[in-house]
Amino acid sequence: MKLFISKSPEDSLWLQSFCDERKWTLESKSLIDFSVIPFEVPKAAEIIFFSSKNGVRYFLEQAEIPANAQTACVGKETARVLRKSNIEPDFIGENSGDPVSVGKDFVKFSGEKHVFFPTSNASLHTIANLLPDSQKTIASIYETKLEAQKIAPADLYIFSSPSNVEGFFKENTIPEDARIIAWGLVTEKALMDRDFFPEYVLETGQKEELVEYLSN
Repeated sequence: MKLFISKSPEDSLWLQSFCDERKWTLESKSLIDFSVIPFEVPKAAEIIFFSSKNGVRYFLEQAEIPANAQTACVGKETARVLRKSNIEPDFIGENSGDPVSVGKDFVKFSGEKHVFFPTSNASLHTIANLLPDSQKTIASIYETKLEAQKIAPADLYIFSSPSNVEGFFKENTIPEDARIIAWGLVTEKALMDRDFFPEYVLETGQKEELVEYLSN
C-alpha cells in the first residue's frame, strides 16, 4: 500500500517507521512553506493562546512569554512543543481536531482576561472568534505560502491542514478509489468543499490516534 501525508519527511519520521514495519510506501511532502512576520506582544496580554506548533516556533524566535502571562494551546501536540522550551501550558485543549469545542472550553478558562493570539496569516481564527473584540488581540506572526507540486498517485491520502489541501489541488487530484484521512474538522471541511469525503477525521490531532487507526 502507498500512503501520502502532507507533512515534511522530518515531521513524519514516526509514520515512516510505522510504514517500514508493514512494508508500505510513504511519500511525505508538505505543500506549504512559512516565513516570519515581525510582531510585538501587546502589553495587555494576560493569556497567550497558541493554535499550532508553528505558532510556538515563530513566537519564541522573536519574543518571550511575559512574566505574568499564562499560556494556552489548542492540543497536546502543541503542548509538547511548548514543554520542549520549558513552558508548561496553563490550558490544553482536549480535542484539537474540533477547534469549536476547544474554543468553548477556553472561553470558560479565560474568563475576562485579555488574550493574545499569535497566528498564521492563513488562520481562520475559529477560537479567537468566540471572544469579544475587546478581550483579544490577533496578530499574524508568520506567513503560510502554498508550495504546489505534483504528487504520485497513492492508495491513502492524509491531509494535515486546509492550506495543504489547497496546495495539493493546485497540481493534483485524488483517484476515485483512494482513501482519505483528514487532520481535524477544519481540514475535513476543506476537502468536503471540493467534494472529497474523508473516511476518518482525527479528533485529537495526535499522531498516536493516526497510528492506532492505521493499525486496525
